[in-house]
Amino acid sequence: MTIKLAGQILTDEAWQAIDAIKGCVTPIFDVNEKRGAELLGSAVLIEVADECFLCIAKHVVDENKDSTLYVDGPVNFEILEGDFYASQEHDIAVMRLTPAQKETLKKYDPLAADDIANQVQASVSKYAEFIGFPETKNRKVYKQNKIAGEIYAIGGPILEVTDARVRVSFNRKRNIDAMTLKRVTSPDPHGMSGGAIFGIPMKDSTIEGKPRARLIGISTDWPDSSPEIFGPNIVIAMAIIKEAWGIALPPRLNPVNIKPKLVAIRPSALGRAPE
Repeated sequence: MTIKLAGQILTDEAWQAIDAIKGCVTPIFDVNEKRGAELLGSAVLIEVADECFLCIAKHVVDENKDSTLYVDGPVNFEILEGDFYASQEHDIAVMRLTPAQKETLKKYDPLAADDIANQVQASVSKYAEFIGFPETKNRKVYKQNKIAGEIYAIGGPILEVTDARVRVSFNRKRNIDAMTLKRVTSPDPHGMSGGAIFGIPMKDSTIEGKPRARLIGISTDWPDSSPEIFGPNIVIAMAIIKEAWGIALPPRLNPVNIKPKLVAIRPSALGRAPE
């Protein structure tokens, strides 16, 4: 008989709650000089007020605004065309998707508003998992127009949650493979920028084995010199959506005292698809 420590049981149950909603995380690509697809980062699909949005790390868009970005379409890689709106103060950008773009991304499941944390819910989260597509595990399959599609989870105790950002303790040797649920040493996180940070509070339902996971942030950084990952609080994305498109958010998600300075970014749409 295998005996699990209480902390491991809690981590396993937390992951099971997150596993049900991880389908909102999608990879983002560009094309290299050999016309091969290269994974640039991850992104999160959310659905709010009957509109679908794609949230990504702003630096991924900034560093590739002269390139063409691609998403993982039903059969082929498809150009991601349109305007991102970003906060000048935070590393996050948001695009409102057209119905056609949402259909292109039908392999992925936009996160419902009920699964997005507001400022209070984010602030009381104590444990987090950061979900994304590491580049080293998602290189283009030889002679095929597809990638491996390996999604990973990196988890740890939350160090800090403010209205601006979320900080999570990061131990690369104690993480969970999001496909097999086995404990593994995590791969290089490059490519996971823009992925989801799901938070879980420590309350009675969590202790009783019924944790509730919600999106609390978008991952953007993991400094080599520091055992942590961090990224902007998801409330910044809500504020961008409200300010950029005049969307009437659900009252629960309406940002309080947050009004980001917006900048528009339009990646090139002139590229040729990967071969």
